Parts: sequence; C-alpha cells; structure tokens
Amino acid sequence: SVTITAMPFFVAKDHGFFQQEGLNVEMVVMPASLNIKVLLAGEIQYAATIGSAVAAAIRGINVRTVMLFVDRPLQDLVGAAGIKSLTDLKGKTLALSSRGGLQDIIMQRILTAAKIDHNQVTTITIAGQTALITALKSGSVAAALLNPPYNFLAYREGLNNLGFSGNFVRLPSTGIATMGETLERNPDQVRRLTRAIARARAFAKDNKAKVFPTLKRALRIDDEELLSKIYEQHKKVETPDGRIDAKLMADTIHDARETAGVTKEIPISQVFDFSYLPPR
Repeated sequence: SVTITAMPFFVAKDHGFFQQEGLNVEMVVMPASLNIKVLLAGEIQYAATIGSAVAAAIRGINVRTVMLFVDRPLQDLVGAAGIKSLTDLKGKTLALSSRGGLQDIIMQRILTAAKIDHNQVTTITIAGQTALITALKSGSVAAALLNPPYNFLAYREGLNNLGFSGNFVRLPSTGIATMGETLERNPDQVRRLTRAIARARAFAKDNKAKVFPTLKRALRIDDEELLSKIYEQHKKVETPDGRIDAKLMADTIHDARETAGVTKEIPISQVFDFSYLPPR
C-alpha cells in the first residue's frame, strides 16, 4: 500500500523534479517483502523498503541504503473508551495487525516505558486497521497500534491517543536502497535521483497546499482535514537531509542482526552509504 512516507516520490514526479534531473521514473507498488527480491532480479533499480534492504545487506547481499526519508515509525497506540493512559493497560488485551516485526518492537518499548511487564498484558493479532478500530469500539481489546489515517479516524470515534510510537522507537523505514553495482556503474544517476528527491522534500515542507492534490491521488483520501493531520504527523518523523546519525545506523544494524540471528559484526559501510546525497 502507499503511505505518507512515500510522499517524496510522488511529489518529485508530479512537480517535475525527476524530469529536471533528466530522469524518466516509473513507480511500482508491490508488497514490501518483494522489494529486494525484485531489485536483485534487476527488474527495478531502486527500492523504498529500508527494513528489507538492511536485512539483505547484513546477510552479505550487495545492497546499500543511500537515503532515508523517516527515522521513526508513525503509528499511535490508541485506547478504547475508558482507557485514558498507559497505566490503564495492566491486565488488559492489546492488539497488533502483525507479529514478529516492527509492531512487536513498538509495543514492547511502549510497555517498558510505562513499566508494564509483558506478562501483565495479553497481546493478540487482528488483521486490518478497520478491524482493529471495530475491536477497540466494541471493547474486546483495550488498545491497538494504528497507522495514519486510521489513528485519526479512531479519534473521531471517541477513542483515545495513548502515545505516539515515534516518541518510543527510532527506526528508519522508507528511503532509497540500490545495488552496489548501481553505485559503481552509474553514480551520476544515483546523485541525480537523490537530488530530485531532496528538492521534492524541501518543496513539500514549504508548500503544503500545493502538494495536497498529489497526496489526495496517492493516498486516495479526499478529506482535507484528515490529510492535514497525516501531513503534520509525518513532519515529526522526517530526517532533516536524508541522513541518520551513526548511533541509529549501528542500532538498526544490531536489531537486524538479532532478528536474523547473524552473530558476525557488520560494518556500517556495508549497509549505509550517504555519500551520494546532496552536500549539507
């Protein structure tokens, strides 16, 4: 699916930044799990799903992340009616839309910050954001992690914001990854691409009204109040210039190694390379 974190791609295309760099860009939407597989097959030249790129790089695949749009997740932990704070969650049932990934990490970090042991709650999986809202409204779960725009739709239904995940977790998710061969054989194209995206990001920050038509088409949302809330929340998680700091790079690699069971130390240069970005 297309989310607000992909906004720079659509703005760059709609507002001519790709064309100004001499790039003819086709954007393809596919499941995140396929991004790197299709990149390796040579059917796309750049992938946007950074988690998959990092996982591939630590396994020795010659993939590099060259730009990052966001450095933390966008989900909110949303509480049912009567659940006003994190401390109200003890002994309750919580819901995620999937297990074994980012949502588990977010929920655990939030509970840890609230000094709630995982044994003090029950966590279940409910597929689909609409189904999560229904479960919250019925009271069958006390809280659930919701992505934009569903978090804001939930608040319209009288549900409660218990916490913004970006305040608890730093983790890059969307950006630009490519094969090491592309960096070696066509570095000028990579620089033109990152330059186009950098200009699109700056344009989007300064021209909210002008990018709304692009967002309406990309996200398929006509509700301007809802779009405005999504746009403003997205600003909280944007990287300033496409880079992240060394600590977050190291932490991201460490988390990916733990998930994959990779014991070997992985140098940052094997995973991230921001030298193709426009100068600061």
